[in-house]
Amino acid sequence: MSLLEINKLYAKVNGRQILQGLNLEVGAGQIHAIMGPNGSGKSTLAQVLAGRSSYEVSGTVRYKGEDLLQKSAEERARDGIFLAFQYPVEIPGVNN
Repeated sequence: MSLLEINKLYAKVNGRQILQGLNLEVGAGQIHAIMGPNGSGKSTLAQVLAGRSSYEVSGTVRYKGEDLLQKSAEERARDGIFLAFQYPVEIPGVNN
């Protein structure tokens, strides 16, 4: 069983088609890098997987056998799928 299985994923924002029929399968223990030039859809894929509501999405995304697209962003975060700041804002009095 795949950990993450994406089939025919399409994503559109503000009338602009970004992802067009993306397929991806990631098995447990595998590491994949998503690479490409600016504007190729890397951030859109991350936003869609995390559940950002501004995208019109079709296709299927299964995570651990469950339909990820039917889950809220909060449910996805509880499952470990969320976006974090690359350079988090420093908060006075809070140490790493």
